[in-house]
Amino acid sequence: MGRTDKRLKIAVLHRTFRADAGGAEAYAVAVALELAKRHEVHVFSQEIDTSLDVVTFHPIALLFKRPRWLNQLWYALATWWQTRSGYDIVHSHENTWHGQVQTVHVIPMRCKPRKGIGQLLKLIFSPRLWTYTALEFFRFHITAHRLWVAVSQPLRQRLSLMQPALPRTRLYAIAPGIYPRQPSTNVSDAGHQGAGTKVLLWVGNDAAKKNLNTVLIALLHLDESLHLWVVGKAMPTGPWQDRVSALGLSHRVKFLGVISDMDQVYACADVLLHPSLEDTFGMVVLEAMSHGVPVVVSSQDYCGISADLTHGQNAYVLKDPLDAHEITEAVTQVMQEDAYALYQKQALAYAQHQVWSDVAKQYEVLFQQIVTA
Repeated sequence: MGRTDKRLKIAVLHRTFRADAGGAEAYAVAVALELAKRHEVHVFSQEIDTSLDVVTFHPIALLFKRPRWLNQLWYALATWWQTRSGYDIVHSHENTWHGQVQTVHVIPMRCKPRKGIGQLLKLIFSPRLWTYTALEFFRFHITAHRLWVAVSQPLRQRLSLMQPALPRTRLYAIAPGIYPRQPSTNVSDAGHQGAGTKVLLWVGNDAAKKNLNTVLIALLHLDESLHLWVVGKAMPTGPWQDRVSALGLSHRVKFLGVISDMDQVYACADVLLHPSLEDTFGMVVLEAMSHGVPVVVSSQDYCGISADLTHGQNAYVLKDPLDAHEITEAVTQVMQEDAYALYQKQALAYAQHQVWSDVAKQYEVLFQQIVTA
């Protein structure tokens, strides 16, 4: 696809403009920075990485850190007021009622099954749910020039089933990318599968949703030479450390906390374990693959990136992420020498074709559709 030659003035809406804050945040930052190479980009945010000075920042006051629903409403109102004129494109990554391009990172409430009268009563009497439902309703309201972008094909499919239905000609999927890197051309030099201890890597801020418990159970049945590194908000004190101790795994599990620069971690990792229970994409999987780390990942029913992966070639795709035995079997197979080299080579080949510059070009095509309509 080509891109527009007109230099556009673009407003980007995301409350947290920091790449280290999570997958959705990293996506918003990367796309904005790529667009800023050719366009005038203005970012409206409450938390800002000021080192990213190629964009123009418009701080939105954080008046209500709690409750979150009130802050979400305030942010939507403030950004609507500031971007109601003067911009060619308003690109929203947030639950707002304005923005010609709406990038959807999470499963909307209306796509999730209702659980009977109890949930209905909760909705009626909860200002939080009222607010989110109303914002979501207006976000998906069909207007003349509004487009919606899902961050994976499975999420796009779920959005296509919403009622009232979105026009299919205005519903797209644009998956995340990576920054180009120069991996070793000889996979045996990539630093993985060395002698001695092997490192299994788990990354996530929501330990329950990313299914850390099943990974720990699987580790019990793997060779003692396999250790687990845990990156994210699961802390070395508290309930998860208690769980590790109860399983007798304290000597094999290392909690690293939140890490902003993951390059050295990926350089030490032998396999990424990502049996997520709900991930609209799963950027950590793509990042690990770009470093030549074989991945064990949930199927597309749970993790969006798997819709684009091939089991047994560039990834080991789990049928049931809650089956610890299947994870154990997956690690055992992937760690076999011949299989490992194939997974590593195919992971690198796949990742090298998923770059942020191409992601930005896809957005530019959509922007062109809007400004020339």
